[in-house]
Amino acid sequence: MRPLSYRTIFSADVSTQQSQLFNRQFEDIYHHQKAMAESQEVFLEANRLSERWRDKADQSDFVIAETGFGSGLNFLTTRRLWHASDHKPGHLHFISCEQWLLSPEQFEMALGSLPDLQADAATIRHIFSHRRAGFHRYRIDKDITLHLLLGDACACFQQLNAAVDAWFLDGFSPAKNPAMWSQELFTELARLSAPGATFATFTAASKVRKNLQSVGFEVSKKSGFEGKRERLIGHLKTAVDSSHNRMLWAPTPQANPPAQSLTIIGAGIAGLCLAHVAKANGLEVTLIDQHPQALAAASGNAYAMMMPYLTAQSSPEALFYWRAFEAALDFYPRNVFNPVGVQSSEQPRKYDARFDLPDDLIQTAEQGLYYPGAGFVDTNALGQHLSQAVDNRLTAEVADIEQTPEQQWLIKGSHQQEINRCDVLVVAAGIQSIQLLPALRPFVTARAGQTEVYQLTHWPSSLNQVQHNQRYLIPIERHSQVLIGGDYRHLDPEEWFQTPAQLPKGPQLNLTAWQNQSNSTLLNKAQWQHTHVGIRANTLDHLPLCGPLVMSEQFKKDYADLHHGRHWQSYPPAKTSKNLYILSGLGSRGYTSAPLLAQYLMAMILNQPLPIEQDLVKILHPNRFDYRQLKKPPQKTTGDKL
Repeated sequence: MRPLSYRTIFSADVSTQQSQLFNRQFEDIYHHQKAMAESQEVFLEANRLSERWRDKADQSDFVIAETGFGSGLNFLTTRRLWHASDHKPGHLHFISCEQWLLSPEQFEMALGSLPDLQADAATIRHIFSHRRAGFHRYRIDKDITLHLLLGDACACFQQLNAAVDAWFLDGFSPAKNPAMWSQELFTELARLSAPGATFATFTAASKVRKNLQSVGFEVSKKSGFEGKRERLIGHLKTAVDSSHNRMLWAPTPQANPPAQSLTIIGAGIAGLCLAHVAKANGLEVTLIDQHPQALAAASGNAYAMMMPYLTAQSSPEALFYWRAFEAALDFYPRNVFNPVGVQSSEQPRKYDARFDLPDDLIQTAEQGLYYPGAGFVDTNALGQHLSQAVDNRLTAEVADIEQTPEQQWLIKGSHQQEINRCDVLVVAAGIQSIQLLPALRPFVTARAGQTEVYQLTHWPSSLNQVQHNQRYLIPIERHSQVLIGGDYRHLDPEEWFQTPAQLPKGPQLNLTAWQNQSNSTLLNKAQWQHTHVGIRANTLDHLPLCGPLVMSEQFKKDYADLHHGRHWQSYPPAKTSKNLYILSGLGSRGYTSAPLLAQYLMAMILNQPLPIEQDLVKILHPNRFDYRQLKKPPQKTTGDKL
């Protein structure tokens, strides 16, 4: 599997020839004057979409995947057909790859030969300005999601988790762009295909036919569009086994049977974002928390800084927080998030990978690094907004969970009384999560975090951005207040599960960090208003825990000799606790990471295409710590022979 990295993709090298958009790199056109009719016949009709949607109208999702997005023509014609269909599944997921995305100007050129699609094009016009390599997810309509994978098609599909019902094989000509028709790529198509998956393409090249057949597709020929040469259609008959390329130690199981409702323990930012995403997918949501109000514990700061965490060197961790920041910007309403920018005092170094990132994400400045799209969240307004997704709100302290013989989850209180029963359960209770799931305790630690709010005597014009050094300062201009936070106090294990009231508070703990900064004189005269202290759950690698609960003891037995490095050896898929998931360990970046994590976990539960790459699944999976430990040679003990 090809690894991820910080990268932006390049625009296509195009020109116009006889009013047609021409790609100079592959010496081929994007489409001709009758492109809409050809798309309809070659891809939509050949995959029998109308018929299959009608037959699958009781299903929640239908997934189409395409090997070349180009101008978005096939997506737009598919969207038209979807809207014109009365009987169809609940949601359409359209996945498409593109290594050379058109620029906004080039997209407008492409539309010149497609006048009938001008109105439809407005729904995707914004996506052509994006240049980050990797996965992008756009909710185009209430019932249509576009997953655009930017980069080499084979590399992108290797990173994909999905069950595809229909394939559009629409790269440039096999003679001009052979990589888009290779056996390596088709092997990934076979792996990603759902039972009964179909494919259609405009070409009948013998190499394409042989490569498709070699990975298990049954292939037949059909007359080409309007007298053109023959084309291929078919379906997956027998897929080749490519499981050796997957991470069997990191399963992403859907809820079984399919989830109709969801119970969440924890009303912090993780639990509330998940509730919102679950409700948007039609699930009934039950939320359980010991506090009667939302965002009361570690998520309970009056305001929260939201910014990407970008490291000097490219890494999957930094890519995750870049992805998470994008998702959060799209997720939070305008009355909740204030994009005032974040000024960081961190000084970039030579050969810093961040120099190559887009200017709308990060810039260098005299004071350090500047994040123009970052800012702060009004947590009170956000809590009210997200709480609307909750159908059943239970105020109770959860002490234990257990699975009943009927395969339900029984949620119990401190006196072993029953609080609730459910089919699908997500533990999103911050540091309290490891009391309910003790197998994760070795990999989690706790830190106390404190924020303080101060009233200023007057408002300085220079205080118009969030300031970030070792601590952070959020300006709330409409109230002439500032919130200061960022401490990260160590807690002994016996302090981890204290209530916030039991934790010591220092009214000016964070204020001292700004004594030598600008506006320090004004801050020293400010009047302290209130202090909030919470306990954050942090993992040993500072990344969240998001996914299913693997049965730890069984996993250690099945993978006991992993440290021998026998890559050819076959291991069984890691066994998981049925319908039990965790979303915790968000640390101090919860308001940035929670929306993407919620979307990812909900997609997993509902068996939708996962919105993140496999490399990111690997670094977020709750089983990663046991897996890493088993890869290490066991330590010799006293008495072992040397």
